[in-house]
Amino acid sequence: MSEQIIKKILITGANGFIGGALMRHYQEKGQDVIGVDLIGNGADIVQGDIANPNSISHLLKECDVIIHTAALVSNALKDSDMWRVNVMATRNFIDAAKEYNVRRFVQISSIVAYGNSAEGELDENHPVHADGGSYVLTKLASEHVVLAAQANHEIEVVIVRPGDAYGPGSRPWIIAPLEAISKRQFILPAKGEGFFRPIYIDDLVRGIAKAACHSDAAGEIFNMSCEGFMTTKDYFTPLYHWLGKKGPISVSTKLALKISAIASKLADLTGTLNEASPATVVQLSTKSWFSIKKAEHMLGWKPEVSFEEGMEISKKWALDQGLLNK
Repeated sequence: MSEQIIKKILITGANGFIGGALMRHYQEKGQDVIGVDLIGNGADIVQGDIANPNSISHLLKECDVIIHTAALVSNALKDSDMWRVNVMATRNFIDAAKEYNVRRFVQISSIVAYGNSAEGELDENHPVHADGGSYVLTKLASEHVVLAAQANHEIEVVIVRPGDAYGPGSRPWIIAPLEAISKRQFILPAKGEGFFRPIYIDDLVRGIAKAACHSDAAGEIFNMSCEGFMTTKDYFTPLYHWLGKKGPISVSTKLALKISAIASKLADLTGTLNEASPATVVQLSTKSWFSIKKAEHMLGWKPEVSFEEGMEISKKWALDQGLLNK
């Protein structure tokens, strides 16, 4: 494997699940790294808005690699907000990176780019499809922005499409489900037989780090998921056990869509957000999984943390956070 030496890395969304894990990874390796987020910490994370790159231009002058994790991850927020943050801010940030001669831009996308109706094993050559709400659409649009920059020779780019990333701090796959289960507000569509593709956060971070420095990765897209899949019932059952509850409760996708539509309307009336939206229901009903052969062959990467080990670590973290005392 041919690794390029990186002088300094800038990570956007450094307070987030993936961004924070990347920060810790690089700091443990002794790599010079700086984080950016809307809220800074006065130390290694600088307050700044990537939609306004001038607020962090002094950082861009020093960095040769950017890993862009910042995004709104939601199936409930307004389309306009999702577009502004996930797409337009990415375009503005690439423009700024080019101006300051940043060498490589690593975009953290998502496997949702393939759409929710795709079936079977999908590799990076499979067509993308915007069937899944604003999150899917804006992830696709942000990929287009990045690939256009590559095509125009503006900057080296790499796109990483993570699977269902879980582990300590995962909002969608650990925290939110535990909260919903404790309130008896969690159900699975497709009778719990939808496909889930879990990737433990440490494995994902290792893969992203390899993509950030590999000389042959420029212009490439990589799936980073588990090998194969498991059912949503098998993934969420341990979370019920952690709380001492029986489950999961599973229903048909048709019924789940009706329930989620009603819940979303009630949320709109009360000014709250319902992440268990119809788009989420469809996402949890998918029948696809993802080939990781390209990352294995080109980057020398593959998952190392077993599901059992990853869930045991996640359980301990949830206990320490008081999430199981409900």
